[in-house]
Amino acid sequence: MANNYKGNPIFLDVFTGAIDLKTQLGFANGTPLKVRSIEWAYPSTVGHTCLITDKASGRPIFKETCFVQYEPIEKPFDGVYLDNLYIAAGGVQSGAIIILLG
Repeated sequence: MANNYKGNPIFLDVFTGAIDLKTQLGFANGTPLKVRSIEWAYPSTVGHTCLITDKASGRPIFKETCFVQYEPIEKPFDGVYLDNLYIAAGGVQSGAIIILLG
């Protein structure tokens, strides 16, 4: 498949290059994103990891390890404003990321 930045939720499943979500969505620097939830769907292998950070600070926003194959891991944010979501190349080892905004 391919990363889909149009619509809500945002669906990401290609992690060969870095993903700066704010840039991909066309928002200016300093514009926070209102996030309802982040889900790591379909992680295929026990031990695989997923890391989404704040681009400016490097602070982890979503950091998970797969313990059960293909079991989704979801973290609610309940509309919290986040500065920027950044996924380094290879930052998600398998599966897909689903980000619900608003």
